[in-house]
Amino acid sequence: MEKTFLELAKAIEQCMDKCPWNKEQTLDSMKEEPIKEAMEVKEAIEKKDYENLKEELGDLIYDTLNLATIAERKGLLTRKEVLQTIIDKLKRRKPWVFGNETVRDSAEAVRRWHEIKKQEKSLSSEKKALGKKKD
Repeated sequence: MEKTFLELAKAIEQCMDKCPWNKEQTLDSMKEEPIKEAMEVKEAIEKKDYENLKEELGDLIYDTLNLATIAERKGLLTRKEVLQTIIDKLKRRKPWVFGNETVRDSAEAVRRWHEIKKQEKSLSSEKKALGKKKD
């Protein structure tokens, strides 16, 4: 899978370097695309059209990676940072998977995810407030 993901990243780079349409795209021009593709993913699932689901999931992944590549080329972030951010979030918010915590069922897992998320947001707000006091 790693090789395939890197092949996709390279293909997107080639499109941005060689395709006039891709060269013109910006974060703003592409911002609605993942939403459209997510709706097409939803529709394929509802229709149980699993052959089409492969294509629509691919389109959604493409749009996401394409946006990340545009942002990286603008110096706003790196694609590696985007991937590391979600890996870190999963590890923080699922201690029953990546740590020593246990949950009894999916309802408890969802509840804990939201509790941890709320704690993180609270800490983030506190850090921002402290940062403003220093100024």
